[in-house]
Amino acid sequence: MDEVNLDIQEVKRLKKKLLVQYNLVMLLLFVLFRYLAENGEPSLLIGGSLVLIWIIVAVTLYTLKTGRYFGTKASIMVQKFDRRRLGEKRWKRRRMTEAVIISVICIFISVFVWVKGINPASVDFPGSTFPFIGAWVGYNIGEIVRIYDLKG
Repeated sequence: MDEVNLDIQEVKRLKKKLLVQYNLVMLLLFVLFRYLAENGEPSLLIGGSLVLIWIIVAVTLYTLKTGRYFGTKASIMVQKFDRRRLGEKRWKRRRMTEAVIISVICIFISVFVWVKGINPASVDFPGSTFPFIGAWVGYNIGEIVRIYDLKG
């Protein structure tokens, strides 16, 4: 029983570490996107966002197809723990759902940008920050709840 709790405690520690890393990356992206939006580079802003989303799609599909993990050592350990904890069937179903949702969103945004084009006047940084910040806060709340709900 202590071994399981120790394992859970280690996973909690790793998840907290990953949450801090995620927040640092999000802060960096926020500053970069703000710089691009304020300096009149909406094509770089939207293009960079699309490339980032396509990379996420590719990593998700790679993990689903091969079963191999991508990321830091801490990230890989947490992913292996989650896979073992959920079971193969539930893990695969969640990964498939994640891949489909992200792919559909990415395709929709890509087609929209291609058909509609990028209008520099339509990028209003202060107004467009609320969805970004909302998603960021929502993700943090969700991760914190999942970390503290983890039991051995």
